[in-house]
Amino acid sequence: MNSKYNGGDNIKTRIAYYDNLRVLAIFGIIAIHVFQLWHHGEKVNGMYIYMFSEIVRYAVPIFLMLSGALLLNRDIDLNHFLKHRLTRITYPFLFFLIIAFLLSLFTDKTFSYNIFSHSWYFWMIFGVYLSIPIINKFIQHASVREIEYFLAVFIIASVFYQFILYYNVENYFNLNFFAAPIGFLVLGYYLSIRDFKIDSRKLIILMFAVFVIATSMKMLSTGAIMPKSFALNYEATQSAVLDSWVDVSIFAILQAGSLFVLMKHLNFTGFRKAIVSLSNLSYGMYLINSIIMFYITPFFVNLPRNGFEICIVIVLMSVFVFVVSWVMIWVLSKVPVVGKYCS
Repeated sequence: MNSKYNGGDNIKTRIAYYDNLRVLAIFGIIAIHVFQLWHHGEKVNGMYIYMFSEIVRYAVPIFLMLSGALLLNRDIDLNHFLKHRLTRITYPFLFFLIIAFLLSLFTDKTFSYNIFSHSWYFWMIFGVYLSIPIINKFIQHASVREIEYFLAVFIIASVFYQFILYYNVENYFNLNFFAAPIGFLVLGYYLSIRDFKIDSRKLIILMFAVFVIATSMKMLSTGAIMPKSFALNYEATQSAVLDSWVDVSIFAILQAGSLFVLMKHLNFTGFRKAIVSLSNLSYGMYLINSIIMFYITPFFVNLPRNGFEICIVIVLMSVFVFVVSWVMIWVLSKVPVVGKYCS
């Protein structure tokens, strides 16, 4: 069903809120990387600064949900899909891996480690793409109720593992298949086709409230206010089936799901050329932002003197890396031959 495709480079046929969400997601990824520079206990007004990174932790779930919205319930030719999708993410990954390696030859050894440590997302999405032809068959033949059943088990698994994690209970009831990135794929597809029978304005207010509450609960789970033992997150790193940083807690589901619906009904259509450009180049921005951060971090981390100043620096550095990443990938995309490998 090619009608679900996001319109390529034709701005008029693209789905605006998909692009808007992708821009928010790539900014979130970059902001998270910036926050990680101050995760050693720095505080502002008695609260850990790192807790505020939870505000943008919707980033990876949103990327997964967009993949589900765009790629599920389509007629997929297996060979073409695997060749097109896997090479589309692998070539840019290898390109920047080589760039990082070459740059590391002229810097200290920690450079390559810092760059490569963020590559977990590539391996996660690579595995997700391998699963899509299988999940797609289920979506194509499933009723809405059956899709809702899948999502119900996804949510149950999320809550179940949170309790298991909190009480440190030995467990043999295996729901790992559902407590995984694949749940966000199906959630993204479902929310993209779901029409809620509620006034759009009221729905926007409701979703904003859900986003704020879910984000607040995620912030509490960082140990900033409540003890760290009060574990609200269930990340896939604590699962036997996946080693990544995908948060599949119920609050992550609510945070990403509410933002998805919120942006769908806001349907903001301003700054389309810039947003479409950012959307198209977002994968390259993800791959290059760590290289940029490596070089500029010494100029930023020595600036702040107190907690409030650190917060300002985090915002400024996130925006700076975001813009520089965009500009650099845009320039590279215009270079013959190199352009097709950078994003």
